[in-house]
Amino acid sequence: MNTTMGSNTTVASTLTTTTEYSMVFKNPVAVVRFYQIGYTFTFLLGFPGNIASFITFSRPTLRKVSTGCLFIVLAISDTLYLLMCVIDYLEFGLSVSYQRLSYDDFCRFRTFVMCVSQIASAWILVIVSLDRWIRTRFPFKSGSLCTPKNALLTVGVMLVVDILLNAPLITPLFGGFIRGLVIGACGPTYISITYVLFYYYDWSIIQIFTTCIIPATIMTILIIDILISTRLRRKAMARQNQALDLDKNAQRKNVLQRQMFILMVGSVCIFLIATLPVSIYKIVSPHSDNIITALFQIVSIWTGLGWFQSLLYAVSFYVHCLSSNLFRKEFMAIMRTMSNRIHPRTEVIEITQRERRANTLATSRKF
Repeated sequence: MNTTMGSNTTVASTLTTTTEYSMVFKNPVAVVRFYQIGYTFTFLLGFPGNIASFITFSRPTLRKVSTGCLFIVLAISDTLYLLMCVIDYLEFGLSVSYQRLSYDDFCRFRTFVMCVSQIASAWILVIVSLDRWIRTRFPFKSGSLCTPKNALLTVGVMLVVDILLNAPLITPLFGGFIRGLVIGACGPTYISITYVLFYYYDWSIIQIFTTCIIPATIMTILIIDILISTRLRRKAMARQNQALDLDKNAQRKNVLQRQMFILMVGSVCIFLIATLPVSIYKIVSPHSDNIITALFQIVSIWTGLGWFQSLLYAVSFYVHCLSSNLFRKEFMAIMRTMSNRIHPRTEVIEITQRERRANTLATSRKF
């Protein structure tokens, strides 16, 4: 009798544990929908837009300016981030299993690339803002300082620091946990308890500051200073401009630099709008001693804000089109060039088909 009761208790406890784990180790419906619907929308916007941005900024008019080169690198970084989101989209949204891959290595790779591209995109915008600030504050030195070569060199130094900062993510200290679970798919292994404690207590704060708070603060300060400086300079130069007409080349340079400033402001604004909500929530999100309670409290909101942040890496092209006349003109020039290349081929094919039909009719009449 006691044996039967003991076995029943064991079975009951086992069922309870299984039910509890099945509830915990399962993504909420809202999370799955964000990946299925939200990220589909992000990809439809992001990949064509980033490709269009890359091609447009590669035009001679834009790539000869340091800011244009920086926007080319930004488009590459944004595309890398979206590619890593595709991996998560397949696993968490479509329940694709990566059974043939080494999940630990795969987890390290996607997390590393995602974190590196996040920091890179944020700090490329900082470098863009710094480039504009130097041109405004030190116009006579900007010709030697703000060159495409120096811009790419600065990006290279930033990437080295970025990679070193995220280097632990590609070591055995980091790996896979619970496959298919958004909040637990990747994380620190228990090889080093010191790293585990660092990751859970310090690393998230470091990420928030390196990907949002510090870049946002620097960019905001630079833009405010640029606006103040530009306003003062316009007042000082107003009388000189009335007495001295600028040549066409100088006017073109001024227009180009003004359009680059507009592109920078638009990119910074969308950065602030997309990144601040998720960063603020990560700081003030509720903490609970009960892991299950904490999971259900924050995972859906966290995923939703993460999807909203992913739009930052998808809408740059459309912000550029809306904010800059020069960018629209360059993009339309590309469209016209592509159209002119397609239409002549179509016309040649049509003419060839007409000639064949005419020859066929002539031959049939002879017989």
